[in-house]
Amino acid sequence: MTSYAGTPDNLDPHQDLGNELFAGTENVPADQTQEFQAGVGADLATDVSDADVSDADEMIEDASESEAVVAAEQDGQVSPALAAGAVATLAPVKKSTLRKPWVIAAAVLVLALASVGGTLLAMTKSVTISVDGQDQSITTLSGSVNGALEAAGIAVAEHDSLAPAGEETIADGSKIVLNKGRLLTLTIDGKQVQVWTTARTVDDALAQLGRNAGDYQLSADRSRAIPLDGLAVSGDTLHAVTIADRGTAKSITTPAKTVADVLKAQKITLGANDRITPALGTAISSSTKISIITLPTVTITDGTTAGAPAASEAKDVAGLLSAAGITLGAEDTITPAVDTPLTEGLQVAITRIATTQVVVAEPIAQPADESVDDETLTKGTTKVKQAGKAGEAAVTYNVTTTNGAETARVEASRTVTTEALPTITSVGTKVVVAPAPVRVAASAPAAAASAPAASEPAASSNTGAAPQSASSSGVNWDGVAKCESTNNWSINTGNGYYGGLQFDIRTWLGAGGGQYAPRADLATREQQIAIADVLYSQRGLQPWACGYAG
Repeated sequence: MTSYAGTPDNLDPHQDLGNELFAGTENVPADQTQEFQAGVGADLATDVSDADVSDADEMIEDASESEAVVAAEQDGQVSPALAAGAVATLAPVKKSTLRKPWVIAAAVLVLALASVGGTLLAMTKSVTISVDGQDQSITTLSGSVNGALEAAGIAVAEHDSLAPAGEETIADGSKIVLNKGRLLTLTIDGKQVQVWTTARTVDDALAQLGRNAGDYQLSADRSRAIPLDGLAVSGDTLHAVTIADRGTAKSITTPAKTVADVLKAQKITLGANDRITPALGTAISSSTKISIITLPTVTITDGTTAGAPAASEAKDVAGLLSAAGITLGAEDTITPAVDTPLTEGLQVAITRIATTQVVVAEPIAQPADESVDDETLTKGTTKVKQAGKAGEAAVTYNVTTTNGAETARVEASRTVTTEALPTITSVGTKVVVAPAPVRVAASAPAAAASAPAASEPAASSNTGAAPQSASSSGVNWDGVAKCESTNNWSINTGNGYYGGLQFDIRTWLGAGGGQYAPRADLATREQQIAIADVLYSQRGLQPWACGYAG
């Protein structure tokens, strides 16, 4: 049996038509009227919705037959078969209570209801109503979406979604979709919004908002249903973060807000020598790369001063020196090289090398005593012409120190500040001639006796000094050499003076000795004397302590 959810203009065909038809039975006794209504009227009113035109025709025929039965009964001529058919058609009406007016009324009622039922059947529609995905089918006479929903007892709220719209017409087989609105209070990363949504789950609601639930850590399961009275959901954005932790790299997805939050969530602890980039307070994004390194501990030994091991943020030795405020001199050396990367336990050693000039006052030995002939002095007598004394020179040295200790000293220049002087003694050469004897005439023997006296000058000429060495200066260089080196012209004792006349290298080369040999002891006697003559022309016998022997 089909039930009606509504009719045009809220018409109830069963009740209104029944009342209209029963309006013509006022003269029927009350007990019969009630009996009829309880019997025929009620059943017809209930079943009329199932009747079509052919059913009405059949009921009219049954009514006619019932009328004939009544008439025959009154005449006492009714047959049992006819009476049984009439009773079956109009049951549960009692045959004894049927009268012609009632039969006519019933027939008319059946005919009218059959006609209306055909019209109603033509206007009836089967409609599917989906509420939040739950389908229900109804049969309705309404011609609009709103009418069908009202007939089904379904109310549409302000934030509901309805399709088709309420004023749209419907036809048989139409589907009405109603999604109920729900208030979603959404807090993402601390920012709260309230939205009305027809989504039934958290996941679908976020999708309606253009968000992917997989991008957040939510307080509610993404599949959780949103009740009609609303739901509050909070979430934190998930970020893909890369962590390089002291040589070990990993990628994580985290709702952390800052770098510090990431470390806390990952249970990463920083040591005193650990360094992290970016800073702990940096906000996290999906492009954040966190790097944690442990600074290497290195030791610097600067010269003889050894430093304590310390952590350094420098990348190489050059950066280490710069951070420590250490500069290298032009001659300093360092190991390892300045471009060496810093590693744990690295030892850096700096060797401080410096070359400085120092001036030293050095004494000059008093030259050897000299003697000179003095023809004004009687032979055999002497006189000190010049008192000797030691001299002094200012000597400049290039001094090299390594880590503060002198490792080399080289003479750079020498300046005589006080000239050394030899003692010069004048030796008399004047010969005093004795007065000639008074010649007295004598006999021949006397004259003969005086002959030996005439030969005395010849005898005295053999007692002269030994011949001197040839020299353009006239100096007796062999005599000087005998005093200086015992006439060993190739002597080299290692005392810094060379050859028979004991030249030092500087003096030898300064006087031009380099043209013969690098040192005097490597030159011949004659070459040494030639250089001695040059030096003598410049400084006299002052350079030789034994100059007096010349």
